[in-house]
Amino acid sequence: MKRNHPIDQDLSDLLGRISEKMMELKHPPLEELTPEQSRFFYKEARTFFKPFESDGIQTHNVNVGEGNIPVRIYQPAGAEELPVFLFMHGGGWVFGDLDSADSLCTYFAKNAECLVISVGYRLAPEHPFPAALQDVMVVAQWALENVWHWNGNPAQMAIGGESSGANLAAAAVLWMKELGSCPFHLQVLITPVLRHQFETDSYQSGYAFNLTKEKMEWFWNHYVTDARQGSHPFASPLNAKSHKDVPPLLLVTAEYDPLRDEGFQYAEKLKNEGVHVKHLHFRQLVHSFPNMIGQVKSADSAMIELAGTLKTMLRERFLFLTENENRFQKER
Repeated sequence: MKRNHPIDQDLSDLLGRISEKMMELKHPPLEELTPEQSRFFYKEARTFFKPFESDGIQTHNVNVGEGNIPVRIYQPAGAEELPVFLFMHGGGWVFGDLDSADSLCTYFAKNAECLVISVGYRLAPEHPFPAALQDVMVVAQWALENVWHWNGNPAQMAIGGESSGANLAAAAVLWMKELGSCPFHLQVLITPVLRHQFETDSYQSGYAFNLTKEKMEWFWNHYVTDARQGSHPFASPLNAKSHKDVPPLLLVTAEYDPLRDEGFQYAEKLKNEGVHVKHLHFRQLVHSFPNMIGQVKSADSAMIELAGTLKTMLRERFLFLTENENRFQKER
């Protein structure tokens, strides 16, 4: 059942302009939308988002691994040693790329004062699960061995992303844990996709701002081949039997997001298993709000808090680990 969900006027105006453009372009009904069409309309919608100023941030484009995975590195100028944030863009695993994440990565590099590594993973349905996750794993290992080229500190690394990109980050952490070692000291999940199911209250609330229940069903149908594959913990991290000993979590949720409740469930599950969780929940904001920097005041405020928290947690976690390591060496 759809309900009344009040939002700020500047947010309403932005979403209204995007909706009018989609109508002008004759956006087809969701059930008729092809992946190729979705990428076209996504790029058109992106033109309504204001680019973040890149002053003081150097960018470097490289290709990683045998698959030549495109990677873009954002390096704050002048810093001698930087914490690292490995970032995966959103787009329902079907669209998005390095360019769509450019403004957000620039923002994090500048405001969280870290080296950002953006991953251009393969997209579905041409490359269904687990292709994108495999790309993330390759780049994660590469980053650990190479961030020093850009003044990154491999002992001070976070992994994260937005939406489907956050799903990949959470899954990568679980995979690394299964392999016996995770080099990341923090996971940053921004409005994450965490389970292949659509029965939570937030899915049933009729939210129609950028993301809907129907759109998520469409995304999942292109990412996985069947429900059994979708239930795998590497596709649905919330389904993992254990999250014990995974890195601390910085979680971001938005009130009017169908994915909200699975984020809350994930935070509770990790807390119950002894994982440190910092949860930022933003009222009257919607999915994709981080991309509305400079146009929506409430999104600006949320992003200032998010970047500041990321900056603090990157450094606090590193200091905690360093102090414990020094204490261990003395005790030996």
